[in-house]
This record gives sequence, structure tokens and C-alpha cells, in this order.
Amino acid sequence: MPDPEEPQLPGMLSPDDQAQIHQLLASVAYVLDAHDYDRLGEVFAPEIRFDNPGRLTAEGLLSLIEAFKAIATPALSHHITNVVVTPAGPNEATCVSKALTLRQTGVAAAEYRDTVRRCADGWRISSRTIRPLG
Repeated sequence: MPDPEEPQLPGMLSPDDQAQIHQLLASVAYVLDAHDYDRLGEVFAPEIRFDNPGRLTAEGLLSLIEAFKAIATPALSHHITNVVVTPAGPNEATCVSKALTLRQTGVAAAEYRDTVRRCADGWRISSRTIRPLG
């Protein structure tokens, strides 16, 4: 494990950054499951580009909040697993994870591809692309 006192090499993330990114990705599920869409700024960056083909596409945080509020039958529960974080610099990383979403009609599986960046208030997702599985 890297020594926290040593400077990080370019393109590397500290163990604390890695933990914060994992926490961020898990927190999205809790905000969505609470249907508390006005809190999406706690997990998504203002310039978020969100693409869930055929379900929800949005550019910018306010657009994303309105899009989620307009969903007539939101998911009941989101579950994020198998998270892999790849540094893209000291303040940015790409992430891939698997998601299971419980809906009124059953369970949907997907793959999330995220870009996360360090903002003034901590790590935020600046881009999310969802690819349905199955």
C-alpha cells in the first residue's frame, strides 16, 4: 500500500481517493432510491452528461433533475457492484461497474461507464453511460 506521506505519481489515485470514488458510486443509488432528485448535485457534476438509451438522456445537472422527476414509475432499488476505477490523472478517473435495478416489472441488469472528477465539494460523476445487459 502506498505511503500517504509520499506524493502521488501522475495518473495515480491515493487509497483515500479510491475509497471516496467507491463511496460516490454507492451514494448515487441511495439518492435515486429516496427519489430525492434535488440532491443529485451531491453525486453528479454540474456539467453531467447522462445517457441511458431509450430511458433517460440529459445534459447538465438541472436537466438531469427534471428528467428524473418526470419518470412516472421510478426504480425501487439500485445495486452497484464490481466497481473498477482507472485513474486518468490526479483529479479524474474512469469507472466501470455492474448494476442491478429492481423495478415494478422485475430486475434489470446494466453496465455503468462513468467519468468522475474532483470538484470543489469532492468527487462527482461528470459523465455516465448506461448499457443495458440482457
